[in-house]
Amino acid sequence: MKELLLRIRALLIRFAGRGADNPLAPAAAVALSLLGAGDYYAAGPALTPLTDELPGDAPLEPADPMLAAGAACAQRRRNEGGVAVALAEESERLYEAVGLAVRLNLPLVLLVNCREASLDELSSRVMAADMECMPADGRSVMKLMPALRLAVDKAREGDGPTLIECVCDRPLDDEDTPADPLERLNNVLILEGYAMPEELQ
Repeated sequence: MKELLLRIRALLIRFAGRGADNPLAPAAAVALSLLGAGDYYAAGPALTPLTDELPGDAPLEPADPMLAAGAACAQRRRNEGGVAVALAEESERLYEAVGLAVRLNLPLVLLVNCREASLDELSSRVMAADMECMPADGRSVMKLMPALRLAVDKAREGDGPTLIECVCDRPLDDEDTPADPLERLNNVLILEGYAMPEELQ
């Protein structure tokens, strides 16, 4: 667990170093840390085949979800356990990709930045298409990780696609909880004894 969390932290720092203030950055960092050689990451205009190296320069903008669905189709044909993960935004193209992914049982995970106010509508439309939909706190690595691990494992085992709603505007449960994802992760590393505060400066 320590190594995984440190990998995620390194990606968050690299993303922040590029001036990225993207609400999907934590989800992208977790996804990239869970994926490996043979998987695909779709963001911006790019479809990136992954290797064992973490692509810290990976885009953080939403991709065309149909591009990711196409990659997932190729993964399914090859039957090698590969997964396609895509950053996406709510649009008709998203719902087209959801429909295709469900019909073909594609190994696809869609990460969507979702506002609290539109959460029910998005969930309803995705679940009506018979696709699993999971909300997660988009600012918390520790809350994103189980949802993403479950979705990636499910896709890898041939059990179909998942959409994860990354909610970043929900009020914090505790006013002492920092909103910044990196600060929250640093607190976890310290509390779990994985790092000393001075190591995380």
